[in-house]
Amino acid sequence: MVRIRERAVQIGQKPLLECDRLLDRRGFVAALLAGGSLLAAGRARAMGAEGPSVQRLAFDIRRDGASIGGHRVAFRRDGDRLEVDIEIDIAVNLAFIPLFAYSHRNHEVWQDGRLVALDSRTDDDGSHYAVSARASGGGLRVIGNAGDLLVPPETLPTSYWNVRTVEQTQLLDTQQGGLLDVRPLLVGEERLDGGVAARRYRLAGDLNLDLWYSDAGEWLKIAFQARGADVSYDRRPPVAGGSGIAG
Repeated sequence: MVRIRERAVQIGQKPLLECDRLLDRRGFVAALLAGGSLLAAGRARAMGAEGPSVQRLAFDIRRDGASIGGHRVAFRRDGDRLEVDIEIDIAVNLAFIPLFAYSHRNHEVWQDGRLVALDSRTDDDGSHYAVSARASGGGLRVIGNAGDLLVPPETLPTSYWNVRTVEQTQLLDTQQGGLLDVRPLLVGEERLDGGVAARRYRLAGDLNLDLWYSDAGEWLKIAFQARGADVSYDRRPPVAGGSGIAG
């Protein structure tokens, strides 16, 4: 994903039988990708003193209220080492006829709060992408469809579960390996469904989307427009073993 803008997150608002116009088959990914990110305070650090621990986040992906897939994030922490596994699956059907399918798998390893390894594989409706990143010298060596580049060691991937995402002006695209320029803005405080207090942020630039985090830094929601349709993540209830890790 090199300088992908709004076209990269577009599902159409056209007649359903016009499949090529219904979906941007090169996209619907800029606002859906996720990866690992830096550790911060709170429960993420507290778990380090308790030994290995696994926690998870899970979202339903919805377009105009209809479920089209899921996004799952699993964290495994052992001391200063954090492993993050991302799974995204999307399927759009018309009367049981498949119109579009997307899957993304991403494994990341973090050491002392910095990314030291990343491997992702993506199937974007038959188009395949791969990214590999390793800590190298004074930076992070990234190889993907965007080419071979060295990015600053503190660079965060497109990892919306991490509240530090909204402090960045560049993010690493985990589908194609390029850098995305973003401009973050604090919109304000809100209460989501169920009365959950949240802070709402907006990213503009190569990504255009809104993000919600709790006061503790937990990722609660994401939303964006795609060809006039509302696309959002609805957080699933926590599963046994924990609800997630603050950014």
